[in-house]
Amino acid sequence: MDILKEKIKQNPQDFVVEEVFKPPLSLQGRFSYYRLEKVGRNTLDVLSEISKRWRIPLSRFGFSGLKDKRATTSQYISIEGGPAKNLRGKGWKLTYIGKGKEGIEIGSAEGNLFTITIRNVDASRIAHNLKVIEEIGFVNYFGEQRFLSDLNTKKPIAYYLLRGDFENALKEYYTQSNNPFLRKKLRKLWGKWTLFLEEAKHLSQQERVPILVLKRTRDYEKAFRSLPKNLKLMFLFSYQSLLWNRTLAKIVSKGPHVKAPFIKRERLCFYTPKSPLIEKLSSLEFPYISKEALEEEFPFKDELMKTVEEEGLLPFLDAEVAKLKAFNPGKRRAVVHPKRMEVLYQTRKSITVRFFLPSGSYATVLIRKAIFLK
Repeated sequence: MDILKEKIKQNPQDFVVEEVFKPPLSLQGRFSYYRLEKVGRNTLDVLSEISKRWRIPLSRFGFSGLKDKRATTSQYISIEGGPAKNLRGKGWKLTYIGKGKEGIEIGSAEGNLFTITIRNVDASRIAHNLKVIEEIGFVNYFGEQRFLSDLNTKKPIAYYLLRGDFENALKEYYTQSNNPFLRKKLRKLWGKWTLFLEEAKHLSQQERVPILVLKRTRDYEKAFRSLPKNLKLMFLFSYQSLLWNRTLAKIVSKGPHVKAPFIKRERLCFYTPKSPLIEKLSSLEFPYISKEALEEEFPFKDELMKTVEEEGLLPFLDAEVAKLKAFNPGKRRAVVHPKRMEVLYQTRKSITVRFFLPSGSYATVLIRKAIFLK
């Protein structure tokens, strides 16, 4: 079991996330801005619910990032042509703010302010380690939230998609569950679509559409294409993110480091003192694996090439999946530093801290390093 489950998110109030963002308001804009507050709810599920109630396609929604389900969170969303009114649902509240000329996109926010309670730890040691991390930073790995679509699959969904195996891609996604009994039952009912939908009560309305397509056509590629674009992109970027993590872990392992268990037998390497290697890494925006990245020269390119070779990716770097580019070019800061670190409350075995991270960085990664740092 992941050790973080014993330390954080024992209840939604233990993990509070406040998005730091100022919507660019304008009276003439065609976009409506809202503040979305939720407790114990998945961002995409809530957006699907809003879409259904207001009868507005999800393609007209925009947001800066997905927020944790097991948390108390606030964030901003945009809806093209959205109504100037508020809305409530189970575990969430949507507040209208105003209009603007631009939709909110991934990464639009400045960052997030976290207030986190860590339990069942030596609080003094964690407080010390957090001060160290504030000074030396941490590797900007993608956190487990990035991999929700692959957490309980045999292989990443994108592995099947790259090979045109839409049936197994959908089967792996739709039959995964933390509950082994439910997973077994769902796999047994795969192909018996009416019974499958009756059992899979956890699926959102958007997720049920491909199963209805299969019920009519048994065309797995057509069913995959019926998924929302943001979910299809999540499958692809989840794999790209996993490969980025692996490459950075290879680089960090060349210097003084500690290893921490991660999802699905993955390991993250965290540097301990700063070294010339880390100083070099700290100034980098390290590229994602893509055809474009292989055409460039940059520090530590050899490690990226090793990952490409180990995964057998050369034939797929220019591939498309349902008209979506499988490996999009891009870069990510290799090292980040938390800001405004503050201990709010501390006992012998628990500690509550507040800190700011730039958009796209994961508090769970920082906490993981604080727990495993000697």
